[in-house]
Amino acid sequence: MSESFVEPQDVPIAELKERVRQAERQRQSLAPVPASVLAVYRYLLGADFEGETGEDPGEAQDVFDVVVTDGLHKIKCLLSPKLNHLVHRNELCAGCQVTLHDLTLRYNEGDVAGDSFIIIKDVKFRTGTFSSDDPGAIPDWSNALPPETGHRPLTSRWGHYLPLWNNEDPYGEQWEQQEGEEDENHDPYADIDRIELNRLASKYKNMSRPYPAVVGRVLARARVHHYGKPGKDKEKWTYQGYIELGDSSGTASMVLWGSTVPALYNQLEVGAAVRVENYTVRHSFTLRSRPALHNNQLPCLNIELNINSRKPAAVVTVVPREHVDPEWELPDIKYNFVRSAELAGTEDQAIVDVLGLSTFVGRWERLRRPNCPQFWQARWVHLKDETSAEPMVLQLFATSQPGIHDNITAGHIVVATHMRVMHSTVGREKKKFVYLTTTRESQVYTTGFHGYHGYRSEQALHDLADWLQSGKARQCALSAVIGGCYGYPPLPPTLEEYKAGLGEEKDVKVTPLHHLPLELSSLHYCEGKRLVVQGTIAMVTYVPHPADITNRYNHNNRRERQNNRGQRPNNTEQLQNNREQLQNERIVQNGAQTASTSAKLVPSTSQDLSSSEEDIFSPISTRLRSRSQERSPEMPAAGGPLTRARSKDLDWRPVSLLKRPGRKDMRKAVRVFEEPEESEDTGPQRKVKRKRARPARGRTLGGKGPSGHQESAAGPSDGEMDIDIELEPQKENADQALTVDVTQLPPSLPRLTTGRLHPLTTPRVWQPKHSDLSREALRLQPSELTPNRQHNSKVEDMPVPNDESYYIITLLGLNNDLAVEVLFFPVSFRTHRTAYSHDHDGSFLAMLDHGGVAKDTEVADLGLPSREELSDVRLVCVLDCFSHGGDNVELVLNRAYRVR
Repeated sequence: MSESFVEPQDVPIAELKERVRQAERQRQSLAPVPASVLAVYRYLLGADFEGETGEDPGEAQDVFDVVVTDGLHKIKCLLSPKLNHLVHRNELCAGCQVTLHDLTLRYNEGDVAGDSFIIIKDVKFRTGTFSSDDPGAIPDWSNALPPETGHRPLTSRWGHYLPLWNNEDPYGEQWEQQEGEEDENHDPYADIDRIELNRLASKYKNMSRPYPAVVGRVLARARVHHYGKPGKDKEKWTYQGYIELGDSSGTASMVLWGSTVPALYNQLEVGAAVRVENYTVRHSFTLRSRPALHNNQLPCLNIELNINSRKPAAVVTVVPREHVDPEWELPDIKYNFVRSAELAGTEDQAIVDVLGLSTFVGRWERLRRPNCPQFWQARWVHLKDETSAEPMVLQLFATSQPGIHDNITAGHIVVATHMRVMHSTVGREKKKFVYLTTTRESQVYTTGFHGYHGYRSEQALHDLADWLQSGKARQCALSAVIGGCYGYPPLPPTLEEYKAGLGEEKDVKVTPLHHLPLELSSLHYCEGKRLVVQGTIAMVTYVPHPADITNRYNHNNRRERQNNRGQRPNNTEQLQNNREQLQNERIVQNGAQTASTSAKLVPSTSQDLSSSEEDIFSPISTRLRSRSQERSPEMPAAGGPLTRARSKDLDWRPVSLLKRPGRKDMRKAVRVFEEPEESEDTGPQRKVKRKRARPARGRTLGGKGPSGHQESAAGPSDGEMDIDIELEPQKENADQALTVDVTQLPPSLPRLTTGRLHPLTTPRVWQPKHSDLSREALRLQPSELTPNRQHNSKVEDMPVPNDESYYIITLLGLNNDLAVEVLFFPVSFRTHRTAYSHDHDGSFLAMLDHGGVAKDTEVADLGLPSREELSDVRLVCVLDCFSHGGDNVELVLNRAYRVR
């Protein structure tokens, strides 16, 4: 039975509470209210949530407060736990336009001081997004109560919100650094009655409290640990932070508890000198792991200095660098930087530090923790230095540095400390792949956040500075990419080796293809998941890069002319005509060659051949490029070879990272790539024409019904997806999409498609002018609405690398009950992705086994397989699933093993 349509009412937010109250008293339903979402806040379920709200939380562990606005005022409301899946899938997010349905005003009748708040029990989405130049300037409604205005939850006893997508990052205004008032008549750093850590560890049990002050240096800092659990909200702040403190006598752990974590954590950076007073001491927990410090000469003491907000209230003061007394003999931070060429010889599980120029920065991926509803958050980054052409592969998890991680992009210097070396052997050949992953004490720094850290004086950084002045470093930066599907280490080329890699106790868990829609509907926003399915190939579509289309067209024309010339004429007249035609063609070709030779003497076109690295960035070539730009408006395809014209378009400006000391010690400044000033005349760019999906006959993965209206959020979003979707790709251009049908699929067969190609499914070529855009594209959806950007650039404006041709493969289930469309990106030997091996016969099935093209094969030479090669071949397919939010799910074929 269809729902009767009710016209939405433009109810002012300032009157929303009163309207809901009157509607409930009169037992009348309130008309839908259009609004825009300003923020979505997350916190854990309280102990008496059902008593406070009258809502059954079910299995939900998170609670969400939503701030809505009409553009004039804003109000904070509680989202019913039944609608939590809208936030998990990033459908209800900051900036979306909604219509509020079924609103309820709730009082906590068991609390005398309890305030009222609105509960949103149903919501529908409207088209368009809400933007504002200053979202923070929108005021609260006039009679707003303290819970509705502050940065605290509407329900429960928690004193803080959690980050929206993980539990490790600091979030909220309570974490902002607050500078205390200083007494001008008292020097807090003079005449300190202090005690060394070694002496404290041996005598603290016999000493009277308060203990003397401890002065030390922060040698390591662990990421924030949140130990809160749903239903246990007696403590307002359930945070713990470990700091490794050291002085001249040894190192000890300092533990921050409760509200001291948001007050002090961001100030206690590695290298900071601190004075600790009014603390408590206890024996260190024996099972806790300690950081692997490179200060081997300092003994590790088995005590912990506990920092509490009360009973007693500890005092921790950060000593400015200019007030650090040399008599304190505080230890320096020691680093163990490993170069790219040395990484392969480093022992497994070793703790090292690395730095380099970032040539690939992947998107964030959320990984579900085992037996836990929480998520890890990780991304892949490649760093290069002067010692090797192979990059260092880093797997960066959240390190409680959200501001730094959000600003990591390609073409910048990245420093990562306390990284763990991981050795992974793949296949029967035991091929070794080495990468680095973060530890509990890892810290990451990038351009703009290097500050005064101790690694600025390391030789490894100055060697990198010298290399950054070379042409090779510039070439690496201008060929850097961001985003795209990525996995490391690569999978082996056979099913037997893949099974062996899972371990003897584990077996391959194969998901029936008809269960795939349910698996995809359960994915949260940016969640990555690997699934294994079986089937046969029903159809293959090849989508070449636009540059490959031009090359293929020219190659076909040349081959056609050669074939025409090879045909013998049947009579003398026809022979004479062909000879004359051939002679005319030679005259035209000779004239073109002469013009081409003369054109090379003067750079009168912007499509010259690539010059040497020194010539590209010389002042003379810069002037020649400017003249070339004026004479010819045509530009080569972005992402192509580094021509003079492209080097001008991708110009960069060096900025100093290290301040030059005095003349006695002139160190070369580290140069990073900085975005140049915006230019109105950037030249025409090649645009990639994307295929548009045909309208679906049923409900698509976009979340809209056949009529085009949004369905109710409390309705079928919780259940299985409808999969009656047209799968056959639309053939707009025969040169762009080449298709071979292996099996004729009946029209009534259910088909599952993932919709259009997401902008970040394929990597994008980084350019200095797109630095800000690339940072925004790689970030996760923010909890609060950010100010409107002044420029209109989109991710689609960033070029795609030339080797990013791909296939659209239609898999048919073994029971012929479902067909699913997946993407396959063959790995080239020159791409940033890594394949297991390129040694195979070059066939399409061998390419699916190995995940990449043959060693001597160019991506431009790829094409379609024959129908006979794929007919009735049973495959075990490893799929990498990734949710971009809502029903926009990405399915990428990692491997397809033939069942032998």
